[in-house]
Amino acid sequence: MKQIYGNVIAAPLFVLVALLLCFGSCQSSDNTKEGASVASIPLKVQLDDVSSRVGISGTYGGVFNCYWNGDVLGVYHKYVMGGIVQKMMPLEFATPATSGTSATFSYMGNGAYSYNLSSRIYAFSSYTNGGYTASVADDGTSTLTVPTLASQIGTLNNCAAYDALYGSATVNNDTGAPEEPLTMNHLLGLLNLHLTSSSFSTGYPVTVTLTSSAANILPGNNGSATLASDGNTLTTKGSWGVNWSATVTPTTDGVVDIYLMTWPFSSVNSTLTVSCQDHTKYIYTNGTLNLSNLSLAAAQLKSIPLAITGTLFTYDSSKLFAWDATDYQPVTVNTVPTNANRFNYTDNEWSNNASYACKNCPCANEMSWYFSVPCYWDNGSVSGGNTTAYKLADGSTTNKGMWFRKKSGIPHFSSIVFSGKESGTITQLSTMSASDIAALNLSSDYFFLPAAGSTNYSTGAFNSGDTNGFYWLSTPDTGTANGYHLIFSSTNADFGPGNGSRTYGNSLWTVQ
Repeated sequence: MKQIYGNVIAAPLFVLVALLLCFGSCQSSDNTKEGASVASIPLKVQLDDVSSRVGISGTYGGVFNCYWNGDVLGVYHKYVMGGIVQKMMPLEFATPATSGTSATFSYMGNGAYSYNLSSRIYAFSSYTNGGYTASVADDGTSTLTVPTLASQIGTLNNCAAYDALYGSATVNNDTGAPEEPLTMNHLLGLLNLHLTSSSFSTGYPVTVTLTSSAANILPGNNGSATLASDGNTLTTKGSWGVNWSATVTPTTDGVVDIYLMTWPFSSVNSTLTVSCQDHTKYIYTNGTLNLSNLSLAAAQLKSIPLAITGTLFTYDSSKLFAWDATDYQPVTVNTVPTNANRFNYTDNEWSNNASYACKNCPCANEMSWYFSVPCYWDNGSVSGGNTTAYKLADGSTTNKGMWFRKKSGIPHFSSIVFSGKESGTITQLSTMSASDIAALNLSSDYFFLPAAGSTNYSTGAFNSGDTNGFYWLSTPDTGTANGYHLIFSSTNADFGPGNGSRTYGNSLWTVQ
């Protein structure tokens, strides 16, 4: 780190982000599935001198002219005011300009001050969004409080806002100015989870939820750190997190990087469960890290790769979407659709398949092949049939739905060739013998879609839950505001664009 006479220096946000991104990209080839390796990288190598941050003048009793932006500066010491040595307290600084490339920290108190000879100076700097508060006792013990640590989103841009630097220096008895060097240190360390999965797609948000068996890995709210007067011994306390969740958008296919700025820790043994929800495909995946003697020092980036695996669920029966929703947000039940930025609908896209939420739904050709073989209605009370109660968008549940043959068991299944079938032949499981049901091998050869209902295109009213299933296809209706969709009940199963306004709330699913 660059050490400057009488100066507090911190890395600008854009430099910290750029350099950490470089380190993150170097980890992109990691694909450890079990017992993930851990890479540690000192953060201090990313805090070299930056030309826009070295101009400091008037450090003895006046104004700090600092060329950086987005930082908060705190200087504590027993300074002299009007010839009287004060208690340990902060100087009153204001930042009148924080735009562009510079900010001037100006002394705002009344009267002239100077440094108290033989007194130590304690300096703190953090990014504005970190919300740090600092206090220093007369014995030099300092406490920094971070009230909102757990609110970080998990991206580099957001995490860097929680970084803080602290340092101290003595006053030169001859000049009355701080002695060189004034050394600044990081308060926190940075944990990177480098997650890889074939279901992650660039530009499509993924919600990552972390659960830890140890309560000092994940960031929590209202935490504080106390530094001994030596400026090195750090004691942390406060609300540690065992659960943390955020939604991030991958910038590289197959990769999600989660960054957590958190307190340093040593020799932690923990099981860390990582769950991921892909909003576009509605695939829920998870992985587990068994962390043995994991440590995270201040000023350190620790990267842990993990290949995400788990059960694939092709729909969420409690969430209904407008056709190809561009914001990936479910429609609101019993609320008139606003349509704004909700679904993909422009003149030049009428003839194109879905690009957003519905892009992984079956196309019309694929749907036709599902109807080339029988499908089976399950009323939820048949031995050997569905035993799961699916939650619906209105909070009710259903056991009813339709079993469809997996594509692996359908001859000539194709996404580019139409089978000639626009409706399906339905067999009631309730009319079949137990041996015939067993012979179908439903659990392995078929997949189940619940009767999840739908919301009305004009009122948002929830309809037909427990009786009908409405599932979007990726195919739009050329030249109209409709989208192709699958509809089924106990007596009927077909697909098409009719009565398929794109503002209806239907379920999403994928080819199986």
